[in-house]
Amino acid sequence: MTNSRRRFGIGAVVAAIAATTIAVTGPQGASAQDLGRRGWDHFGFGVPWEESYGYSQGIRAGDTIYISGQVSHDAAGNFVGAGNFELQVRTAFDNLDKVLAHYKVPRSQIISMKIFTKDLRQNFDTAARLHKEYVGNHRTTDTIVGVSDMSVPEQLVEIEAIVQVSPRS
Repeated sequence: MTNSRRRFGIGAVVAAIAATTIAVTGPQGASAQDLGRRGWDHFGFGVPWEESYGYSQGIRAGDTIYISGQVSHDAAGNFVGAGNFELQVRTAFDNLDKVLAHYKVPRSQIISMKIFTKDLRQNFDTAARLHKEYVGNHRTTDTIVGVSDMSVPEQLVEIEAIVQVSPRS
């Protein structure tokens, strides 16, 4: 095989790989998985860690909204309520309400919540009381989990939720 034939062979291989890549990922470089996600509605508060850590506060995928763990922070992303478990829970629920408001759904469409807390034995009754106050007579499926640490040293609670946008009749 001559050098010119070898170059042509390599060029053909490179062209075939490029054509396959475009066919699999699309002309814009989006994967098939990304193309399926284009209908998802991502929501964020605009706090610094959303971009740096690469996540959304909520994502609507079809008739379901997945809400990331909400923590006790203000609109600028500053931590609120060091040492005050009840204030942290109330602030996390307020942030959960902001996500619900973005999607224009009431609390009554929450299906499930997970509450992660430090010092579970100490904080369980308060978490349960505040959860009941938050959901009222609407009953969600829930899990409360004791954890040893959280992202901010003073953080005592984080609350995530799954919401059904169009409940079944």
